[in-house]
Amino acid sequence: MTSRRAIALLLLGSMFCATSLAQPTSDYPNKPIRLIVPFPPGGAIDTMARKVGDDLRKRLNATIVIENRPGAGTILGSDLVAKSPADGYTLLLNAPGGIEQLPWMQKMPYDSLKDLQPLSLAALAPNALIVPSTLPVKDYAEFVAYAKAHKGQMNFGSLGNGGTAHIFGATLNGKLGTDAVHSAYKGDAPAMIDLVAGRLDYMFNNVVSAINFANRGSVRILAVAGPKRIAALKDVPTLGELGVSDFDLVGWYAFFAPAGTPRPILDKLHAALRETYQSKEFKDFLAASGLGEADASIDHFTRQVADEHAKWGRLIKANDIRIE
Repeated sequence: MTSRRAIALLLLGSMFCATSLAQPTSDYPNKPIRLIVPFPPGGAIDTMARKVGDDLRKRLNATIVIENRPGAGTILGSDLVAKSPADGYTLLLNAPGGIEQLPWMQKMPYDSLKDLQPLSLAALAPNALIVPSTLPVKDYAEFVAYAKAHKGQMNFGSLGNGGTAHIFGATLNGKLGTDAVHSAYKGDAPAMIDLVAGRLDYMFNNVVSAINFANRGSVRILAVAGPKRIAALKDVPTLGELGVSDFDLVGWYAFFAPAGTPRPILDKLHAALRETYQSKEFKDFLAASGLGEADASIDHFTRQVADEHAKWGRLIKANDIRIE
């Protein structure tokens, strides 16, 4: 009798534990969700966070609190999320910098592949190779010829040390053997001012800025990075089409959760976010912002982040790219 009673108590205890563990998942969300944006207010990614947050409020029937935590190249905000409880109530909206690139160039307070769980790919942010309209080249072939004829005399710019524009610019510099000098700027505006003025010979920048300046006649767009052409630049070839390797990587904006977040919560969030991405309002926002649509499962995006992390690492090491 005693043994039967002990077994019954054990079974009852197991059922109670299972129920109590499942409860936080089954009624999720039942309190406000914090969405950390490691960028200042007002930029494209901050605008995206607020648009997505407004839509998620309706789909999840929950309060979404947007918190801007800029600093240290998105490291501060990313670290906050990496060290938060894995319960689905603290999420991160980030770009590749603090996830796939910076870990190869400096010591990080978190392991981007182990401490953060890729959740949802929101949009693609492709880059374009641009030159000032005063540079006597009309296409990539002429640019290559010009670069070889002006070895040691060229300059290229970036939007900051260690970012995509820096990595791509240095990679192209290495492939062409031009010994161009890198100049890092604090953002898009000052870099474009010097490019248009002819103080820079080339740079990579987001397609939105590239198109805006090309429409004014200030720059020429020679090629785009990524595996396929961009809808807004149908006549501009990819670098891959031109026979230039290592430029298949595309920037993105994406959501992450702390590692260890229960899969049912991840699935619920992913489904709600995917519905948001398919709305006309969100698609119109992407089109107006020059961003590309994206769609990836949690598992696919997780593999993508790991793969891209390794690819960026190879480019960074091969070109000895450092944060100066």
